Amino acid sequence: MSELGLSHQSVGIEINLLPWREKARERRTRQLYGWMLGCALLGVAVGFAGQQWQQWRLERVNAEVALVEGRIAALERDIAQVQTLDQQRQQMQERIRLISELQFSRPQVVALFQALNDSLVDGVVYDRVERHDGRLDISGTATTNRRVSDQMRALAAAEVFGDPLLMDVSAAEQGARRRFNLQVPERRLQGAAPLEADGTGGGA
Repeated sequence: MSELGLSHQSVGIEINLLPWREKARERRTRQLYGWMLGCALLGVAVGFAGQQWQQWRLERVNAEVALVEGRIAALERDIAQVQTLDQQRQQMQERIRLISELQFSRPQVVALFQALNDSLVDGVVYDRVERHDGRLDISGTATTNRRVSDQMRALAAAEVFGDPLLMDVSAAEQGARRRFNLQVPERRLQGAAPLEADGTGGGA
């Protein structure tokens, strides 16, 4: 019995832990690589998602800018059309005004020239008649100063003229005639257009 016991005690148990440690180390290494790969994939996914989001934002901003630019262009076209219509309206109003003035001023002009002819005194010759600013500027010659005075009275007696204003009288360059310059205000006929400068000129 004692021999068996001694023999049992002398038997040693040896366990090799090296393979288990290697496997554990490999498992931890795989786990580390897995975590690193996962983090890398996650980073790529986040970066891609961020890039897509930025691209979407950029496209949205560009679309909004294009929409605003389109509305601005449409507004500018509308403004240009309004300005064109306003110019056309002003031109039409100006034409209507001119036609109206011509229609109403025609009797006035006819009356003016008729009065100039009817009031012309013997011995007086007009060589310049200009109409502007509601008056007539008349230049001419007369045989004597008395004829100039007679002409002024004849003009003042006409319905369409006011009192003439003698600007000057002097000897003509040739002969004994007298050269004179008059300013004769107009009187508007009933129903005629307002007296305005029209640059009408003539001579006799």
